[in-house]
Amino acid sequence: MLDYNLAEKGELSLYEYLYRRIRDDIAAGVLEAGDRLPSKRSLAQHLGVSLVTVEGAYAQLVAEGYVRSRPRSGYFVNALPGLPARAALIRKASAVQCPEALALAEAAPAASGESRELARLWSRALRDALAGESESELFSPAPPQGLPRLRAAISDHLRQTRGMQVNPSRIVVGAGAQVLDNMIVQLLGHDLTYGVEDPGYLRLTRLYRASGAQVAHIGLDDEGVCMDELAASRPDVMHLMPSHQFPTGRVTSIARRYELLGWACAEAGSRWIIEDDYDCEFRLAGRPVPALASIDATGSVIYTNTFSKGLGAALRLAYMVLPGQLMERYGTELGFYSTTVSSVQQVALARLLESGAYERHVARMRKRYRELRDEFADVLAESGLADRVRMEEADSGLHFVLAVGTSLSEEELVARVAGPGLSPMPLSSCAYLPKNRTAPDGLARLVVQYGSLDSEAISAFGAELSRALA
Repeated sequence: MLDYNLAEKGELSLYEYLYRRIRDDIAAGVLEAGDRLPSKRSLAQHLGVSLVTVEGAYAQLVAEGYVRSRPRSGYFVNALPGLPARAALIRKASAVQCPEALALAEAAPAASGESRELARLWSRALRDALAGESESELFSPAPPQGLPRLRAAISDHLRQTRGMQVNPSRIVVGAGAQVLDNMIVQLLGHDLTYGVEDPGYLRLTRLYRASGAQVAHIGLDDEGVCMDELAASRPDVMHLMPSHQFPTGRVTSIARRYELLGWACAEAGSRWIIEDDYDCEFRLAGRPVPALASIDATGSVIYTNTFSKGLGAALRLAYMVLPGQLMERYGTELGFYSTTVSSVQQVALARLLESGAYERHVARMRKRYRELRDEFADVLAESGLADRVRMEEADSGLHFVLAVGTSLSEEELVARVAGPGLSPMPLSSCAYLPKNRTAPDGLARLVVQYGSLDSEAISAFGAELSRALA
């Protein structure tokens, strides 16, 4: 039986403390591959906690790939190859990422209602900044990396929401993800090969090729980027979305994350991983999946994120966290750039983060999106199509994959079900290589983005789907 002192949980919730303790025991090898965890009920009784607490901890462990659930058998620890090396990496990462060590080492469009809320939030932030901040801070040119105040606020935000301890001196603010991606190419080099996920975000292919770089399209398996294809393609840089891959919605397993870090570490300084954490704030079940950068002890991960999902794409506010080696290169080679975000916007965003207003806003949006996702599930359940359709990867982000048993092609199905406010896309349209366009199980799959929908549009979609499959 697992014995943990719940009095040591500090400010953590019971379920998060339990999840962390079991996770750490697996990473340290205390719990070995194949070990069966206690039943949820027996562990709850043993620790004197609610069944819901244990269920939440186990669900998070399953989501991150530490354990697997066998129907009517229980929960079992997954095999994580190279466990001793991984445990050493975790210990090293803990040392590298604490604030003291860092200091020593470095001395999609919203619905109309949501749009109005975003506009009110942002306009209020701008008014407050203009009324409450000094003219020198608002209208003086910001440093190339961004205002120190905003970078400090982002650092604190990452600590609270992503488990990352980041020195603000390693943060660079930019006007959107594309600006930062182009900057990364300039930083790493145009003569490298950049790996992208396939199916994936096809604009990345165009961006890297427009920059003069070679592109390798790497397929996916159930755990994330396929390591065999990665080894065969031999890219210098791998751009991936481990917390919620677009378009499949898959979460990269913890075992695959360490394999990826091992791949980068094998040629440290010449192999890099770009972690695109674009919608990490909108995990709808359990706690957010930890960032890959939070376990990187190799200094190989370039972390990128954006506030566009929370504040609207029109604002074009993004940032990246560079490893120490690349931060030095940035200072010498790209430090001459002017910042691409106005000081007024940077101050306004800093105020939102400092006051907690941004996190409260995200919490409201997350609740709304969970309700929309659940409405979709209810409509599909009531449509009489339960044996022919299922929602896949619907626990995170603002889209899910709808798998449909039909003789129609994905394009034909989209043509029949698309309506005002809802235009799903064929999953195959997001694949670059032909081999990644056909699902092995023969099901048609549609990418359904629901962040901008209302109940009427969801009901209409259910009706059109029923007619299409009749």
